[in-house]
Amino acid sequence: MKHPALNTLLFSFAYFGGTFLILYFNPRLDWISIFWLLVLTVVLGFLHNLSHKREEERILDAIHQLTDLLHSIEEQEERLPLEDDLFGVLRDEIYKSLVGQRHARDEAIKAKKQLKRNMEDVTHQIKTPLTAVMLLLDLLESDPDHSLEYQKRIRQEIERLYELSDLLLKLSSLDAGAVALEEDSFTVKGLIIDVELSLDCLISQKNIRIEVLGDDFILLGDRVWLMEALINLVKNAVEVSSQGDKVFILLNHNVIFQSISVRDYGPGLTQEQQKRVFERFYKSNPESSGFGIGLSLAQSIVEQHGGELIVRSSAKGSEFTMRFYPEMSKEERGCCKMNSS
Repeated sequence: MKHPALNTLLFSFAYFGGTFLILYFNPRLDWISIFWLLVLTVVLGFLHNLSHKREEERILDAIHQLTDLLHSIEEQEERLPLEDDLFGVLRDEIYKSLVGQRHARDEAIKAKKQLKRNMEDVTHQIKTPLTAVMLLLDLLESDPDHSLEYQKRIRQEIERLYELSDLLLKLSSLDAGAVALEEDSFTVKGLIIDVELSLDCLISQKNIRIEVLGDDFILLGDRVWLMEALINLVKNAVEVSSQGDKVFILLNHNVIFQSISVRDYGPGLTQEQQKRVFERFYKSNPESSGFGIGLSLAQSIVEQHGGELIVRSSAKGSEFTMRFYPEMSKEERGCCKMNSS
């Protein structure tokens, strides 16, 4: 498409050239010269008007294409005209803007649905122990002879509520970016010792042996939060293990990444369960006493440290790996994560 200013300039030169030729062949300004000047003016005016109409048709056609583009994007069709015209840049910007808005809308709808599911799950998790407490209080009043047993069970339900509120607070803090992670250097085996001490009661109750394989190394990060993540992984492994089983903690570090893996010999996870295992409030075993938050929390903590939490599972057991990339940029980390997946 010609630029309007260039188009006008061409007609001006054409009029000048035509006038020059008429006066060159008939230098006297008589009726013949005036007649040919009039003919030249009419012809050039007609051509200019024709060119202007064609320009309007092209603009209207481009506007119709933009309208079609808006409709196609609204209907979630990918139909982008590639013509290089007056509205080419505008079309690209509209397309990018509307696709971005559509994506944001879809994400908002998805987040709203997820929030609704989370609220329903939280409500269910809270109502269950509260209902148990109310029932136990009634039993306590009607059967005072077993008051100690009822008081013990009431305490257990209250502790369960406290644990749930603590997990939810930690998750919401991470989601809101309200957690300022420290950058401490510490040994991984020292971290594992503290994790075992924290879970000593559960480990002893199931007579589980924790075995650490691999060389110790220095990890850089927030020790408190990483300990929280590892506690959830080890606790999950102990809970799915049979009485007297072993749980292995595997350490690995090389020039690319550092990793801590927790391996159990429980029932394992199906492919569908592996896809959903990090969803909040999802429990692969509905009969489990947990809340379905621990693995989601562990994943959030690891990702806050620039790492990733990987799951591998079969009928022989599961392995959860916290992998960190201490010497890499964000782009390099992303490449490694894509390759590992």
